[in-house]
Amino acid sequence: MSMNDTPTNSKKLRIAIIGGGIGGLTCAVALKDCPSSDVEINLYEQAAQITEIGAGITVWPRTWELLKSLGLGEDLIALQKDGHSDDQKLALKFRISDRKDGFTFHELHAKGGSLTFHRQEIQKTLLNHVPEFCHIHLSHRLTHCEEGEDSVKLFFKNGVEEEADILIAADGIKSVVRESFLNEGIFYTGTDTFRGLIPKETFAKSYPDHINLEDPIVYCGKNGHLVVYPISAGRIINVVAFVSKVENEGKPLKDEEIRDATREEVLEHFCGWEEPVMQMLGCIEKPSRWAIRDLRPMKTYVSRRIALVGDAAHTMTPHLGAGAGQAMEDAYVLGKLLSDGVDKWPVVLQAYNFVRHPAANKIQRNAREMGFYYDLNAPGFENITDIGQALTPEQITLICDTVKEKWSWWENNADEDLMKAIKFLREGSP
Repeated sequence: MSMNDTPTNSKKLRIAIIGGGIGGLTCAVALKDCPSSDVEINLYEQAAQITEIGAGITVWPRTWELLKSLGLGEDLIALQKDGHSDDQKLALKFRISDRKDGFTFHELHAKGGSLTFHRQEIQKTLLNHVPEFCHIHLSHRLTHCEEGEDSVKLFFKNGVEEEADILIAADGIKSVVRESFLNEGIFYTGTDTFRGLIPKETFAKSYPDHINLEDPIVYCGKNGHLVVYPISAGRIINVVAFVSKVENEGKPLKDEEIRDATREEVLEHFCGWEEPVMQMLGCIEKPSRWAIRDLRPMKTYVSRRIALVGDAAHTMTPHLGAGAGQAMEDAYVLGKLLSDGVDKWPVVLQAYNFVRHPAANKIQRNAREMGFYYDLNAPGFENITDIGQALTPEQITLICDTVKEKWSWWENNADEDLMKAIKFLREGSP
């Protein structure tokens, strides 16, 4: 069957989703408009229960619009402390902070500001909206898959073997499907991050005037930066502190990928930074340390019967807060396309790839570049070799202009890509 052929049998189209994270669940929700008489949807999750590790997630305007389109808006707004409006609000402050007298160099405003959640809040909301005709199978760890002319065969660690007409791989950074699909590798970026949560009420008692009680902030400095914002209706302050050694990019990990850390370890890495940073880091009780990986840009996200979404397609560094949003956008576009053209699924996969591959790959590249600017390791900062060194007006302008450029990714509506893909689907070409 060629890419433009339409299946002629009357059997249900068997769709398998690998992964019950945010990308996989969003895809299941986006498939809710498929006629249940035409599709059979099975979602396979390796864990015994669906849950998310990690902590905070930021939903930017572009992503928020698609979540509302999927019918999740009311449930998610209920999780916000002050509801939501379309007014322009502060989304992020950016500061140079690797010195005693830090200063703000840019403020980013957005329609409605930035909506922040705990990852489990997003996941639970998605689960509540998964259509009844999507069957979820827990404790199903995929070991490998085989793409054939007529189906994709799935092999699970528990001995179960299944077949599907289409395989949607949302199985994350260590995607088993990707390895059997294109064998593209991930690499260590030379950056580690310390993650931690601080109860806001407790923090406010010690530091009632701290700027992070209200404002989300990116603190920048030589070889490190922090991203700090409230989650869980403002009850918790989410802290993500990055430490970079550019000379280690691409080298093998010498430590565990994820491990427990100590408060003293975190404070040591940021010794000499401005007081608000040190106060905050000193209040993290149980920090964890994560190695940051990246993926070399994929040449395509699809094959004959397989589509990669989220981290499986474009694992990206978190420096633009875009990873989860891009996973949801992949899933949204693919799910909506399938709902609009189940009988044209071969062209659906190509239409999905036509719009999502260039868009997500660009954000993936921009996120990596943004990290070098936060850490003052980008071109133009070669003279900055230690914390506290004075920046020239030209260097401040450079980092400010870069923030404006790279953070513009969420300004357009996600439906623009969807409309391009639908046009491709209906006309069979760009």
